[in-house]
Amino acid sequence: MREIGFGLAFGIVMALGAFLIAAWPAQGRPVAAFFPAGSSARAMSAAIAEAGGSLIEINAGSAVTITLGEDDGYVTALYRAGAWLVIDASLARLCVGSAKGSGQ
Repeated sequence: MREIGFGLAFGIVMALGAFLIAAWPAQGRPVAAFFPAGSSARAMSAAIAEAGGSLIEINAGSAVTITLGEDDGYVTALYRAGAWLVIDASLARLCVGSAKGSGQ
């Protein structure tokens, strides 16, 4: 029974690790910044400006923005400005696109 528990835990850790590697933001490419639920478009725009990036797309309903920043520490600056998750935008678009398409 311990082997099954270990296998499950190991599998979950490996899947999470693979997701984090795939979602790691690359410098100079757009990133998706997820903010706390209920964040206003104005607050998210201010956080992006504070971090030194430019806004590409904003979804105030789900508190997600697509942004671009050229500085080395842009992702860290987004976390300091209030984002709770920053991932590569192409991966985020795949997840959001498949979620929108499943309801049709």
